[in-house]
Amino acid sequence: MRAIAALAVLIYHFSIQFTAAGGSGHHWFYYAFNQIGYAGVDFFFVISGYIMWITTQKRHNQHPALDFAYKRATRIYFGYWPYFLLAVVIISFKPGLLSEHTNLIGSLFLTELKTSKLLIQVAWTLQYELYFYALFAMLLLLSRQLALRAIAGMIIVIFAYQLYIQLQTDTLTHPNSPGLLHFLLSPFCLEFFAGCLLGWFFQTQRVKYVSVVLFIGLALLVGAIYVQEAVIGMSLIGSDHLILRIIIFGSSAVLLLATVIELEMRGRVLLKKFSTILGGASYSIYLSHTIVIALVFAFGLQNWILHNSNWPGLWIFLLMLLTVFYSIIHYIWIEQPLMSMAKRLQKRLFRSY
Repeated sequence: MRAIAALAVLIYHFSIQFTAAGGSGHHWFYYAFNQIGYAGVDFFFVISGYIMWITTQKRHNQHPALDFAYKRATRIYFGYWPYFLLAVVIISFKPGLLSEHTNLIGSLFLTELKTSKLLIQVAWTLQYELYFYALFAMLLLLSRQLALRAIAGMIIVIFAYQLYIQLQTDTLTHPNSPGLLHFLLSPFCLEFFAGCLLGWFFQTQRVKYVSVVLFIGLALLVGAIYVQEAVIGMSLIGSDHLILRIIIFGSSAVLLLATVIELEMRGRVLLKKFSTILGGASYSIYLSHTIVIALVFAFGLQNWILHNSNWPGLWIFLLMLLTVFYSIIHYIWIEQPLMSMAKRLQKRLFRSY
């Protein structure tokens, strides 16, 4: 599922380039992924919540919150910093790619809340991941029942805040909003909590009617296209419909993830080795593809694709394949060694514990 989510976001951003390179905006490739590809982010958030709940139920040390916080922080930063450094190298050769509003320090430590000021703008999701991890580290200080009550309380608070914002300003919060309170009480938190609750569900329950759950999950994705085209006339990626986005794509993510989990529990795993590699490289895929797009424009390759190629869509597809290939290599040769180093460093730092 992580691989599918990362690839959906990759194809979403490349589908925009497909049109820029001469592809038709009505082509099925562009149309489908421009309508729902960005929902890969929603799937990521639900998956994160599920993984956090499942992997922390057996607490093997006396300081589970500290252990969790260290592992997740290093997972985010050690995976992100190589791409941040790569982006810095690129802008040193192509300074025109750097916006005058970019906050490099805030981008380095992921503290800049305004997306437009981030060096790698898709990193806004990493800020939410860090926030989710901080919340979850605090939940680990509680018993399971108290943690569930805390999650329920947070869900109520977020809904109440969003309703208040809607009544006051006639608009909902969006990740581009720099307000700290908007960030802390973002509807995206609901997807993370939904993933946690899904993990809690699978500890004692199973999905009986997998086909029904799968059908509803896919129907929500198709329904999203209809809603955007025929009902609201605009993409759900906008701030005015963020709650609707969370309801549709968040629910779809929960249902489809539940389907995958149930099938895995039944021993039905397709292409296990391949999906494991792509799943491991999903973080790299997510971060690398925007850099590839930036390089395409920095060196004018989009003009070559547009004016010298009879098959612009094919070249976009090949660029996507190249991105995935590089991401897998990066995952094996850079990301995994860095995570191994983080584990060794943890043993030294927390030896007294």
